[in-house]
Amino acid sequence: MEKQLILVPSVTYAMKGKSILDKYNIRSYIERTPKTHQVYSCGYCIFVPENTQTAHEILLSKGIKIIGRVARDAV
Repeated sequence: MEKQLILVPSVTYAMKGKSILDKYNIRSYIERTPKTHQVYSCGYCIFVPENTQTAHEILLSKGIKIIGRVARDAV
């Protein structure tokens, strides 16, 4: 299963999103958006290594704007 990045419209949304996920004990990281997807995002995104769909739903329910999701290159 590929890892997903959650694209958000601003670094502020990325920070708020990470804070929300921390409260739900969902591990997440703020990362630079890959150059191929920076057109759609502010340049930062949220990487959630596990339970990405759950994290996505939580963020939406808490009012975090999400532009979309893209696959993260294998590290």
